[in-house]
Amino acid sequence: MARGPDHGRMRFLLSRTDALGDLMVSLPVMARILEREPGAEIHWLVRPSTAPILTQMPGIAGVHLREAGQDLTGLFRSLKLDAVLNLGHRDKEVLPAAKAAGVKLRVGRARGIGQILSSTHRLWKGRTGTGRHEAQHALDFLQSFGWSGGEPEAPRLVLSMEERAAGEADLASWPHPRLGLALRGSGAGAAPSEAWWARARAALEQAGWHPVTLAPPEASEIPPADLRRLMARLAACDAVVSPSTGPAHIAAALGVPTVCLMGRRASHGPDRWKPLGPEVVALQYPGAEADAGGGMDRLDPAEVLRALETLR
Repeated sequence: MARGPDHGRMRFLLSRTDALGDLMVSLPVMARILEREPGAEIHWLVRPSTAPILTQMPGIAGVHLREAGQDLTGLFRSLKLDAVLNLGHRDKEVLPAAKAAGVKLRVGRARGIGQILSSTHRLWKGRTGTGRHEAQHALDFLQSFGWSGGEPEAPRLVLSMEERAAGEADLASWPHPRLGLALRGSGAGAAPSEAWWARARAALEQAGWHPVTLAPPEASEIPPADLRRLMARLAACDAVVSPSTGPAHIAAALGVPTVCLMGRRASHGPDRWKPLGPEVVALQYPGAEADAGGGMDRLDPAEVLRALETLR
């Protein structure tokens, strides 16, 4: 098993500088490290837009923002790191900087000659079509420590009492049962059309739910908010319906019952991207149409209602 210097505890940096959902499914890596090495010091390198997710989470020694042109080598050297795990393989500057900083253990996917040459441990196998969840692929980065495999621990996000109260105040005009909606995401995952959402909303209201659109901001009935406030608004809901996007992962990690609408492509299906949590139902549209070809609109809103009933 790979180990760092014998100075009492290992210092890890987990780099996840891509999208919000990617960061969410990588949180089990931190949980696994702390489970096996309770004294480990965990640092994260993330985008400024996703960093608020990590606020108040226990076990984090530092959150560092990924900025254009920053001196990563200097940052890594100052942190005296034992290991850098480049969970977001598209950021190709991370591992060369870690090597230049003298970090002993550097783990990355074999994507790009720079990462390959800068890694001490490499993940070669592909992910699409394996039937494994993206969180399990993230845990593969711990293979060299002997800590990979098994089921990933569902992430749990933290909100203060003040934040929760603010979320409740924002949604005070919507009585219970309150249903948060996220209409679409910013990534490549499938999402129904506006016409489908109009039909679904009518069916949900007729069934006694009180829907409120929380994302994207331009479609919401309430003023835009920062990410922490969005988390608080999601926590104030009795359930959430969303495509496979950041708000769905956040709701699940806050313990809110979540119905996740997912496409048919193997690279974006439930096996790989279903939000982690005990109160999550994934629904896929019927038929074999491509995600971008209107297939999501074939999903009967009655299926959403049935899924919500199983979560109540």
